[in-house]
Amino acid sequence: PGIHLNFTAMIDVIFQLLIYFVVTASFTIDEGALTARLPEGTGLAPALPKLPQRPITIRLSPVAGAPAQCHIELVGLIRQVGDFGELAAHLARIQFSGRNPDGAFKPDNPLIIEPGDKLAWQHVVNGLNAAIKAGYSNISFARAFGS
Repeated sequence: PGIHLNFTAMIDVIFQLLIYFVVTASFTIDEGALTARLPEGTGLAPALPKLPQRPITIRLSPVAGAPAQCHIELVGLIRQVGDFGELAAHLARIQFSGRNPDGAFKPDNPLIIEPGDKLAWQHVVNGLNAAIKAGYSNISFARAFGS
């Protein structure tokens, strides 16, 4: 007759392995899915609107007949300031800081220097130096007014 394979032993081993794996397997109940409502978007917090800042305006106007002098005015705050040292002191007093929690203006609050027409540039530089001495960092210049 011919050669034939005896599959009985191989089928017996396969059934024994199947029984072994079924008996030793531990079927646990899944924890399940936790329902959660996650926020949608890019993940970045929305930017808060920046509060409007009221600029401080320093108006410098020439004194007629006295080119070495000028009128110093803090528009809306003080009508007249005596000199640039007094200007720096007043700007420091109205600035909010750790030493001055009662101040109304932050150091980066806009500060505008508005020179008068035919004013000596030295007065504009002195106004800039007073603002820097007081600790302001956002300083700009307006066009010359009047004539």
